[in-house]
Amino acid sequence: MGRDSNRIATELLDFQGGVTDTSTLIYLQRLGKLELAARCFSLRIIPQVVEEYGAIPHGTHLQQLVPSGPTDAVLCTVAQRLAQPVLSEDKQVLREAQRRNIPHYNTLMIILALYARGMLTSASYDAIRRELPTFARYSPQVFAVGDAVFQALRQARNHTE
Repeated sequence: MGRDSNRIATELLDFQGGVTDTSTLIYLQRLGKLELAARCFSLRIIPQVVEEYGAIPHGTHLQQLVPSGPTDAVLCTVAQRLAQPVLSEDKQVLREAQRRNIPHYNTLMIILALYARGMLTSASYDAIRRELPTFARYSPQVFAVGDAVFQALRQARNHTE
């Protein structure tokens, strides 16, 4: 990931949303946090994602005027045009976003952003963190970064309470 945990924690405190891929919608739904994330953040979706997901999730925002092409490329193009991060679990999408210098986050980071906003307790976050490895295809390094970011956010939260 290349960014240190304190910097990522600061970014997540300012997180407002992004252009989301189907994979992130599925992960958030599986965790039971899609509706909460859509209420707290601006989750933008493209028609290709609606087709893959099979619906427009409640609270998400459909971007209708998008170029044609493969979902991955269109997702990054729309995110770039809107100056929004890419939200995805797909390594190819995240690599393309990185290549284009577009901020990018996965579901773990969105869950951490919910925690940063005070929308999840530490216990709720811990339960989600235990559930994620049962289906998320994250490397141990991704989980290690998430754990370090959680500690940074928890410290920041303890200093303000």
